[in-house]
Amino acid sequence: MTLPLTVPSNDVGTSPSVYCFSVTADTDVGILARVLAPITKRGLITQKLNAVIDGGLDPNLIIDVQVSGLDPQSCDIVGAVMRQTVGVRSVLVCEKR
Repeated sequence: MTLPLTVPSNDVGTSPSVYCFSVTADTDVGILARVLAPITKRGLITQKLNAVIDGGLDPNLIIDVQVSGLDPQSCDIVGAVMRQTVGVRSVLVCEKR
């Protein structure tokens, strides 16, 4: 018995969106958990996560997060919650397909 072969479609309308959050924050011990909280509270797991401390006189923690499973409205809410997090300096959000 052969199973039908499923070929991924290149149709943009059917592929799930991935939302990317680029966060600049203070170098604080608990900041990473606080930044990820609005994502994990929705039961989502990040697809990619990168956190590095940039050099300089006033070092920052740069956090890049990619997550799927959000709709545009939820993405806006997650970004707004991240921006209100103590220690977060800026949050940039973009969508990739």
